[in-house]
Amino acid sequence: MSKIVAAALGGTLVLSACGGGGDDDDNDDSNASGGGNTVTYGMAQPWDSYNQTTAGANSVANGQVMHQVVGGFWRFGNEDGQPIPNEDFGTFEQTSEDPLTVEYNIHEEAVWSDGTPIDCDDIMMWWTSNSGNFDGLFSSPGTQGIEDTAMPDCAPGEKSFTLVYDQPYADWLTAGPGGGNTAMMPAHVVAEQGGFASPEEFLTALQGDDPAPLEEAAAFFNEGWLINNELPDPALIPASGPYVITDYTANQSVTLSRNEAYWGEPAAADSIVIRFVAEPEQVQALQNGEVDIIEPQPTVDMAEQIAAASGLESEVAEEYTYEHLDFNFNDGPFADSLELRQAFALCVPYQTLIDNLIAPVVPDATVKQVRNVAPWDAGYQEAVDASAETLETYGVTDIERSRQMLEELDAVGTPVVLGTLENQRRNDAGLLIQSSCNEAGFEVDFQPAADFFDTTGALSEGRFDVAMYAWSGSPDRSGWNSTYRTVGECTADGKGNNNGCYSNEELDQLLDDVLRTGVLEEAVDITAQIEAHLWENMVTIPLYQHPGITAWNSQVSNVIPNPSQNGIVWNAQTWSKS
Repeated sequence: MSKIVAAALGGTLVLSACGGGGDDDDNDDSNASGGGNTVTYGMAQPWDSYNQTTAGANSVANGQVMHQVVGGFWRFGNEDGQPIPNEDFGTFEQTSEDPLTVEYNIHEEAVWSDGTPIDCDDIMMWWTSNSGNFDGLFSSPGTQGIEDTAMPDCAPGEKSFTLVYDQPYADWLTAGPGGGNTAMMPAHVVAEQGGFASPEEFLTALQGDDPAPLEEAAAFFNEGWLINNELPDPALIPASGPYVITDYTANQSVTLSRNEAYWGEPAAADSIVIRFVAEPEQVQALQNGEVDIIEPQPTVDMAEQIAAASGLESEVAEEYTYEHLDFNFNDGPFADSLELRQAFALCVPYQTLIDNLIAPVVPDATVKQVRNVAPWDAGYQEAVDASAETLETYGVTDIERSRQMLEELDAVGTPVVLGTLENQRRNDAGLLIQSSCNEAGFEVDFQPAADFFDTTGALSEGRFDVAMYAWSGSPDRSGWNSTYRTVGECTADGKGNNNGCYSNEELDQLLDDVLRTGVLEEAVDITAQIEAHLWENMVTIPLYQHPGITAWNSQVSNVIPNPSQNGIVWNAQTWSKS
């Protein structure tokens, strides 16, 4: 979620929420300053949930904090952003094609950092939340194929399980428990908070057919791990990765310390401090030694500052992340009017956005013409070709034609709330769109907000007519499936990644079809049909592929950028500082 998290799902698309920031940490300790055997990463958006596996908390920022804290059998990694196995956690293999069957074995020594074994109750809670069993009682960004599997058969204490699919699923490799938004969360914590006398009693309820006993547990799973200006009780946040969270200062930093109970390769650094630094301040913070690594959305000034600095290493490259505009199909002026959405598409200043914001960093950048396939992945040109007629008509800026359409619709002066996360590049982009579309005859109310991506923010609660943000994901086609699929209910927890709540039976079938084929040529053809549908119905508007810039202190080793939703932290357990 093609990469795109939300971003997306096997590697579900996840929201690329770059922006925000907070005050500097005034504490004069080695962790906060990045001294000693500590590596400090500067991140723009504050962390807001320990449980990234819910729909509302499915963001890049949460994923970057949690990536080395809760784990699974695979993760997106290496320089290409491809899925790689995590054999520290366990092993898995496909044992049958018909029916598709995958066997998983959790490492015998795998335990949560509080000493509780990782076993059947964790497996069953993961399966329940990701299968959509009990009608979505447990929040999830998307079911990503697990809805097609039979309930795993495991007993208390067992570490092995099998997923048997009732139909083919192309991205089965990334469907099972992984990192980030597909991770296993600690079932024993949920069991206790849900009022169960023991994990075994909780397991029995998960394996039953009555959701009522699970309501209190599900409420904790969905909301109980939110970060409300203070770190939850340590007993509620055990880790299964190489790091455990040990400290948090609201709007300033979160500290990850080596997990001494981790059974795999020990983390290289004693601790990693993730410090919340607004993007315009990140280069200066890096130069001052306040942070060791940054991965901001690049601006021209930022790229020039990094190039001129000494003692830094850096890399600029395109990422799977792409910027886009979403329409609100649940409420507002665009919900029932294709013509009005087309008129808005015609006033978007596509090339101006590229020329002003992207080309100065990546000179050969172009307008992104389709959503779900990165330019370097198979099927990109086929998707563009399938959408050619609509692209030629509505995928261009034509202020005069936009105005004409508004006049024909008697819609000149239509008010439009354009929402986005507040940061410099999106502020600039929003003002450009506002100016261009106002010229066409819309009345755009541009509303950037620091809490845009929060669980109670404008995006989750649907307080927008047009939303501008990015999806960050992976090469998986399943990664963007739930972004367009009809939702059960248009609520923060019910809509998954489909923030605009678009619904179309024909598209739902195409989304099913692309998940079922393991033949690349068929997948390319179906993806092209999906893109054509999205353009013809003006579901969303792609803008540009994100350029990524990573800069780091040359004294830090093993910093390896990659284009996936995991970002720079994909191998953070190997970072060390000389």
